[in-house]
Amino acid sequence: MEDEIQRFDAEVDRFQTGELDNTVFTPFRLRQGVYGQRQADVQMIRVKLPGGIISADMLDCFGDITEKYAPLKKGHITTRENIQLHHIPLEQTSVVLRLLGSVGLSTREACGNTVRNVVGAPTAGVSPQEVFDPTPYLTAYVRFGVRHPITQGFPRKFKSAFTGNDQRDEVAAAIQDLTFVSQFNEVDGEQRKGFKVYCGGGTSIMPRLAKPLYQWVSEDDYLRVALAVWTVFNNADMLRKNRMMARLKVLIDRIGLDEFRDMVDAELANIGPIDFRSLMTAEEIQREDPPAQPPAGNGDLSDPEYQAWLEANVESQRQDGYHVVYIKTVRGDLTPEQFHGLADIVRKYTGGKARTTQEQNLVLRWVPAGYLHDVWEALNGLELGEAGHSHISNVVSCPGTDSCKLGITASMGLAQALRSEMADWNGLAEDKGVGDIRIKMSGCPNGCGLHHIANIGFHGAAVKGVDGKQIPSYELFLGGNYGDNQVEDSRIGTRVPKVKVPAKLVPSVLKDIVTYYKDHRADATERFNDFLDRVGLEEMTSVAARAQEVGHEAQGGGEMYFDWERTDQYVLERGEGECAV
Repeated sequence: MEDEIQRFDAEVDRFQTGELDNTVFTPFRLRQGVYGQRQADVQMIRVKLPGGIISADMLDCFGDITEKYAPLKKGHITTRENIQLHHIPLEQTSVVLRLLGSVGLSTREACGNTVRNVVGAPTAGVSPQEVFDPTPYLTAYVRFGVRHPITQGFPRKFKSAFTGNDQRDEVAAAIQDLTFVSQFNEVDGEQRKGFKVYCGGGTSIMPRLAKPLYQWVSEDDYLRVALAVWTVFNNADMLRKNRMMARLKVLIDRIGLDEFRDMVDAELANIGPIDFRSLMTAEEIQREDPPAQPPAGNGDLSDPEYQAWLEANVESQRQDGYHVVYIKTVRGDLTPEQFHGLADIVRKYTGGKARTTQEQNLVLRWVPAGYLHDVWEALNGLELGEAGHSHISNVVSCPGTDSCKLGITASMGLAQALRSEMADWNGLAEDKGVGDIRIKMSGCPNGCGLHHIANIGFHGAAVKGVDGKQIPSYELFLGGNYGDNQVEDSRIGTRVPKVKVPAKLVPSVLKDIVTYYKDHRADATERFNDFLDRVGLEEMTSVAARAQEVGHEAQGGGEMYFDWERTDQYVLERGEGECAV
């Protein structure tokens, strides 16, 4: 919105001339989606993609921006379905905001203590298992929340999600502050649309799984419930005493779910009807025009690599003849050439929209069967045709010390090191049970990489070697889960106690863990988490502990003292983050 960008320009000028204090400018800047980085004098711009929806024109816009304004020539898909642009000088940020706005993109309230980007299922509207498509309801929720007076100064950030699938969790529903899950309910003999509502999930230093607040809320009341929850959260003065412990999960943990529900009910009594239908209409971003079914695809359809990709990355939609195609990215990064190439693919072979995912991947929709081979070839030309979007090699990572002030370790570097390690496993990763393991990592305990809900998770830490110098390391989490089942089946991983694995030894520790699982499972059908439940964590703990001892005994100057993709000896440097400003 031009008036907001003009105000942003004016506030940037006031800040740079010293007229505006940083304590005032920073929260204002954050509500515009502009976030301070680890590096001085540059910013990260976080672009909201409600529901993960992205058009071809938007992809082209990201291609132009990453080419002209992002020094590292890339954009980054986050675990909240945003796209982030890094290392942008402050004086260039408004130019980027205008370019984003020209194609319908917004950064408003992508950061700060507001309602953050609202996550949606990438298969919304096309999944065979879906109860009903919640996208219009997500749209209304987003519009209702942006610049709402209640949402401008929450005790802390607020994360939300919508999903129409109650059998397959595609939105990490259990770690959101507020999640709506599509449900039908019989009212006066009629099947009515509504939602099951979950509240109080989150990760970081006090991970908690969301609890069911209401078994069913009518579509007529879902925004009323949202406003009531926001109001209770906003009025919770106990949360304003410590920003590190100011999330909704903390409030529910302290007072209990029943009392929290009573408080929400009390607020609901004061909230009248809300016209959600007028907020649902967003024809352009929601419109998908499926291409006609072409003749059978060209090329060698029996190619083993194509067949492997077809099996791993393609699913049938509920609409006959059309398919969902998952695109596996490396560390969530896309180059200008890839953005533009993806825009061409979206225009030519899909309904006109793609979706980002919490696994830092992309999803194409409405791809006719006759175009699948063409899409695969086009993706290969962009180096995006790798099979296995949900494979163990699809390692999820936050940016870590690449850009984040709170980062302790180079988690992106470790993610690439793990991918390289798996490439040398001589078939181990092709085992079905091993391949199904999900790995996620964060460069600090805050959990932006969602490591708490991974089968194997890591978060950054630091330990001292024998000479007192610091070694970049990781704490290990085992047995977390989400995604292939109902919300109630989600699990927070168990932290392996008193063990920190040196960063350079994490790849070998990972191999030891998955090898032990493969060699000792009951049979080929026993999944990793089921194996852990049966045998316990003792052997896994001893594997990690042995690696820690190797690190402790390392001499200063050796490779243990260098983080992945770094040439300077490691020193723990953690800045003042802006997440809680």
